[in-house]
Amino acid sequence: MFDYEIQDNDIVICNGDTVFVDGAQATRQRLEQKLKLWRGEWYFNSQAGFPWLQEILGQRPRPEVVRSLVQQIIEGDPGVRALVSLNIETQPERGLHIEFEARLINGEVETMEINL
Repeated sequence: MFDYEIQDNDIVICNGDTVFVDGAQATRQRLEQKLKLWRGEWYFNSQAGFPWLQEILGQRPRPEVVRSLVQQIIEGDPGVRALVSLNIETQPERGLHIEFEARLINGEVETMEINL
């Protein structure tokens, strides 16, 4: 499975050619995009993305609710076969640090970190 390489919300172009990523890098990039997209933000699919407004912000969610929502996004990715471990830490500046290990469809176990 491969995807466009994205840096700073733009597709990377090198020497006039589009750059692609695959494997763990594509999976990490895809998951980061899914978690950063607010549900309802994309007009082509209002159900895509993470339910920040619907479930998190202003709701005082229990940690297990946040964990469950993040777990659903990770396990629902086509590049992930199974979630091995998941650690979510809240940041003082109202952010989340997500670190997890996932068994990818190619059988490799990868550790990934995403800061939101």
